[in-house]
Amino acid sequence: MRTNPGTSIVGGMIAATALAVVAACQTPSDRTPPQPAPAAQPPTAEAAAQSERVDTILTRLEHREVRDLHAKVRWETAYLTDEPGEEEKKFGQIWYLQQAPVAKFKVRFERKVVGSRAEPLQEEHLFDGRWYVELQGKGKTLTRNEIRREGDTSNPYKLGEGEFPLPFGQKKADILREFDVTLVPPASDDPAETDHLRLMPRPESGTGRQYARLDFWIARQGRHAGLPVKVQAGKKDGAGALNSTLTITFSDIELNGGFSSGVFVIEKPPGFEEIVERLDDKPTDD
Repeated sequence: MRTNPGTSIVGGMIAATALAVVAACQTPSDRTPPQPAPAAQPPTAEAAAQSERVDTILTRLEHREVRDLHAKVRWETAYLTDEPGEEEKKFGQIWYLQQAPVAKFKVRFERKVVGSRAEPLQEEHLFDGRWYVELQGKGKTLTRNEIRREGDTSNPYKLGEGEFPLPFGQKKADILREFDVTLVPPASDDPAETDHLRLMPRPESGTGRQYARLDFWIARQGRHAGLPVKVQAGKKDGAGALNSTLTITFSDIELNGGFSSGVFVIEKPPGFEEIVERLDDKPTDD
């Protein structure tokens, strides 16, 4: 086993963002939202109706209780430079468990499709509240990256502040602080019985540095009401230009059914290299 402080966890943070979308954990806001600029004129009746509808959906999201969740996940990445058929799709499962002091999640990908080519995939991501763990079968590596110190009381999921920034699972006021939110008219390919929200990051927000836009399809009724069942993110490159679209779809959702916390473990398979990155090993700014 060796320590490698230079290993990047960007890919894992992207995975964490997607998983946290379905968490819907309650997080108090400790910042005062900016005061809105004075309106030049009263909103039209149509705009007022849409604003009221958005407010209702965000309230439902805020109050959505998720103690635990297990679902199938489809993860599709498409770059603007891709030729038709070059999009990559991953298929697997996710688990989420709300607990004190910090929620846990895990994703396991079992199959990959690129164009018409399908192949098995051994890839896992786990955050246990302190360590982010990534297993990559192709490179035969297991990386353990310390995200929080023992006893840390900060919230790694807090929007705009945490290591795993997430667009949902927050107070409505926090969402509106980070995004301009609009209701998108329904389309024929929308998941059934969902509301489609588009979130445009505000220029001053932390989310805006990574994402050009975020789209969410939230279940309107039934057992999953108030839960995002599809997520789409327009990601930026280092220069701030849109370069790819990530689409995540959840299905066969099992909500608040309970499962063993033992699922949140990734053991090192035989023949794999284990890499450990501790906070104390990482360089700090002077």
